[in-house]
Parts: sequence; structure tokens; C-alpha cells
Amino acid sequence: MELLGGKSITSQGRTTSVVEGEWLGKARQWKGIVFQPDIGLTYVAARHHQRSRDFSRGAGVGAVGVRFPELPYHLFFSFQLGVAGPETPALSSAQQFVSSLGWADDNTVLLVRHISNASTRKPNLGETMLLFGVEFKIR
Repeated sequence: MELLGGKSITSQGRTTSVVEGEWLGKARQWKGIVFQPDIGLTYVAARHHQRSRDFSRGAGVGAVGVRFPELPYHLFFSFQLGVAGPETPALSSAQQFVSSLGWADDNTVLLVRHISNASTRKPNLGETMLLFGVEFKIR
């Protein structure tokens, strides 16, 4: 389990806070490639922007996918399919794609994540975030 927090940015430099919980399954191997099931819940806080009331509400994203944890230098990559709600200008549809590049060592995790609908609906601003957190074992 990982608990992370950080900042997200979308168009025109609009930033906000983000919290994330990530559950990682047991590492498995297929044809020499190590992967883990990866389930995440993200909350992107509201932005108070004068010109757009649509940014005045927070949004949640639930996502399921896979993490490749054994890249060199303690790096990992993950890709997930997600569902977001309520819609905002940055998360403008229910379906979302979540991709992350991160570093994990001991119990420390640092990652860059992008959540976007891949232009399946306009606008496609997306959320790009920097998250820092801790990993701990649940028995």
C-alpha cells in the first residue's frame, strides 16, 4: 500500500493539491517481465479560479492497471484505466488513462503521473502531478 500527496497542474498553470492511495498486488512474472496488479484512488482538490466555476469542485479517479516495478535505478512505470467524477475541464469525461513514472526505494515513493482521457472528449486538459509518499505493508 502506498499513500501519497502532492500537487497537480493543468492548463494555464492552475495548480491544486492531490492525495492518492495505491494498492499493489504480489509481483508476478510473464516471459521474463515482472509486473504487479495496481489499483489506485486519487482525489484532485477543487481550484478556485475566477473565470471558470467548473474548476470549483474536486474530482476523484479510481483506476486499475499494472505496474512494472523492476526498471533500473529503482524506477517503475505504471499504466491504468480509470473512471473519474464529477467531470471538470481537466477531467472532462468518465473514462481516463493514468500513466506514471516513479522511483521507489525502501519505503519512499516519488512519481510523476498524468491522467487524461486521450482526446476522447474535449477539452482534454488532463492533470499532471508530482506525488511523494510512503509505502507500507498491510498484513
